[in-house]
Amino acid sequence: MPVSSSKVKPAHYIICGIWLVLTIAAAIYFINGRLADFDPEQTLSGTDPVSWMQKIREIDQLKGQDLSNTIVHFTSQNCSCTQYSDNHKGEINQRASVEGFNVINVIVSEKVAALVPSTPAILITDQQQKLLYFGPYSAGLACSASNGYVETVLGNYAKGYSASLMVNDTSGCYCHL
Repeated sequence: MPVSSSKVKPAHYIICGIWLVLTIAAAIYFINGRLADFDPEQTLSGTDPVSWMQKIREIDQLKGQDLSNTIVHFTSQNCSCTQYSDNHKGEINQRASVEGFNVINVIVSEKVAALVPSTPAILITDQQQKLLYFGPYSAGLACSASNGYVETVLGNYAKGYSASLMVNDTSGCYCHL
């Protein structure tokens, strides 16, 4: 019967070190491959919220709609990132119904791409149909409430604060139009 040595040899440390470095490199490669800028062309930078809202109201699905206290979910067909935002979207919809917001779902066409650079995205308006928030649900890959912008905006609005906030400088799982 062969005798085994229970001593850890330097070669074992080298192999473990190489494995660890390769695992970390692979994780970084795959994560960075899925991260995208929400507004890569910076089309929303410097945009006037009032004129942007006027253009948004011209979208076929929103034309003639009362947008008072409304949440509009913008999605696009064949966007794999939508699956990651579905739970977050459901949580937002529950909160919206409790807080008296209407919810509208819009599937974005190419015609709307100049106004909505990526999906999934969300628009929140106040009682006067003014912009409270437009941008992604959250940042990062998971699109969860833990790193969401929407919860902060809704919480601030409930406390009486409102601002025309357009978030475009963030990275996460977004599909460009």
